[in-house]
Amino acid sequence: MKRSKSNSLLQLAAVLAGFAVTILLLESEALVSWADRLDVGVARTRALKATESIQRTLHPLGIEQVREQSLSALDRLGWSDDPARLQQAQLRLTGVAPGHNLPCTTNIAKATTPIAHARVRGAAIPVFTGVPTKTPLAQLQPSTTGQPRVVALVGDSMMAVGLSNILLRDAANNPNLRVIRAFKSGTGLARPDVFDWMTEYPAMIDSEHPDAIIVAIGANDGQGFVENGKTIPFGSEAWVKVYQQRTAAFLDLLTESGAHVVWVGLPPMRSGQYNAKIAEVNRIAYTVVSQYPQATWWNPQPLIGDEAGQYREFGTMQDGKTTRLRATDGIHLSDEGASLLAPTLMNWLNAPPPAQTAHLEKTATAKGR
Repeated sequence: MKRSKSNSLLQLAAVLAGFAVTILLLESEALVSWADRLDVGVARTRALKATESIQRTLHPLGIEQVREQSLSALDRLGWSDDPARLQQAQLRLTGVAPGHNLPCTTNIAKATTPIAHARVRGAAIPVFTGVPTKTPLAQLQPSTTGQPRVVALVGDSMMAVGLSNILLRDAANNPNLRVIRAFKSGTGLARPDVFDWMTEYPAMIDSEHPDAIIVAIGANDGQGFVENGKTIPFGSEAWVKVYQQRTAAFLDLLTESGAHVVWVGLPPMRSGQYNAKIAEVNRIAYTVVSQYPQATWWNPQPLIGDEAGQYREFGTMQDGKTTRLRATDGIHLSDEGASLLAPTLMNWLNAPPPAQTAHLEKTATAKGR
């Protein structure tokens, strides 16, 4: 029995060792990417140094090239969930981007051309010391009769988890709305080296031109980053300046075709330290968004927070049942929590078409006589 147990442990150790070696051989680049995603600091520096050393050692074997060729083949089959990779795979296969009749160079130029910072240039705009509790949403122009309003849901996991589920459900049976999914968890504006929204967003919407956009982003942005080879700590004057510029560039991109944007502020968070970072991200986002006549920063705090505007984990719904409003991580919204935000956003999207508007105005006039 002892020998058998010893053999089993040796076999398990061999399997684990083989698994580790396989990861090192096939995923050395992914390990570098993982290290690069860590918050700027000593741990990230050490992890990058170790993983880059492994990658340099394995590079002469040519395994990464074989891996990339295999992944490209899988991309062409639609295996990847990265819009930019799917687009590049389509370009390699046909020379034409999905939904376009122009050569591929046209679409790539549009995706990678820097957007001019329309309102945030040079020195940072002084950041507001607070954000408003109530920010009314300007009414959209009525949609054209017979043509659904094109709506893009944009952002990180704050959109992907909870909020998008409810908005997509509520829009599913609405012939006046057509929704585009343009969100990806684990992303943000602070680290374009990890996920560059300026490149990825055009690939996500392809040839669409949304006229209404709901954005929920920033939950991963409470961290430092490296800019021009220099480490910039979160919250510093230099960090605020760069983050403002990236937020402005993103808004320029979203609104360049005339779209109207609702930027959903981040809700209060359970962790006090994390909540302080989120409050800073909110203040900067509000400062930038308020410079755009086509955009509104909207605060979900009165709906999802407690009476003091702080984190609230449970709430009583209209049916009298007490339910969880936030995910167990203390960050994301549950579907029930998102359902508290959805009516305001859906009312904003559902401006009646001209014929219906005229009918409602005529009815109201008749009743007033």
